[in-house]
Amino acid sequence: MRKDMAKVIVERPRYGHADGRVRQGRTAALMDDDGEPFRARAPQSDRLVKTKTLNENLSPLKRYLRAQVNRPWGKVYSEIAQHLRPTSTVQQHVIDHIQDFVAVRTFMRDGKVFTAGRRWGGPPTPLEQDYRELFVHPKTGLLRRNPHWVSWSRRAFFQRSKEREPKIVSLGPFRVAVRIKGAWFEAHLEPAPIQERAGVQGERARVIVARFEDAILGSAWSFERARECYGRDDVFAETLRPLNAAERKALRLPR
Repeated sequence: MRKDMAKVIVERPRYGHADGRVRQGRTAALMDDDGEPFRARAPQSDRLVKTKTLNENLSPLKRYLRAQVNRPWGKVYSEIAQHLRPTSTVQQHVIDHIQDFVAVRTFMRDGKVFTAGRRWGGPPTPLEQDYRELFVHPKTGLLRRNPHWVSWSRRAFFQRSKEREPKIVSLGPFRVAVRIKGAWFEAHLEPAPIQERAGVQGERARVIVARFEDAILGSAWSFERARECYGRDDVFAETLRPLNAAERKALRLPR
């Protein structure tokens, strides 16, 4: 772990040098009309302003935590803490942000992992509903990736997708009509190349075993997106073709 992690995370670099607001080196003395130098005066207030400010650059902390996956959480936290002074408010800022990325307080309930509230409190939450990318497994104490984690940008994209096209109409087990930008298409579905494999402590997880391109969702296919689009998460759209007016009428699709 970098010893200057706290400085990198919470302190911005100096500003003003690039745009000329902070001058470097000596400058020529200012002369009056008689050729005499002006008397020295106190520097202007804009020269005394602090040129460093607090930052929210959390990328170094995120990268470090991601690199520690499958390691005991106690060791990971100790390595972070040994370079941070508890008496430093700035460095304590790093500790405060750890729980924004790692669900530390976890427990098992009915065979599932739950997180015991967030940093600011709240009721226990199933792991699949937790917003954090990483969690500490309650049985092994290892730092693990949350397989249900979705980034905020992707969540926003999913939400926008729900509120607008495409709209899906089921035409059978492996056939759907999809509306994209006002036009209707027919898509044929195929089983997705996925397998169920054993995980930690006997947990079962489904993984994609071969690359494929979804005709509707593209390379961004995921279990969650497929479930939202097709009503099931074990298929993908293999082909997509436009429907003409007669076909739309026969299928009773809205305009």
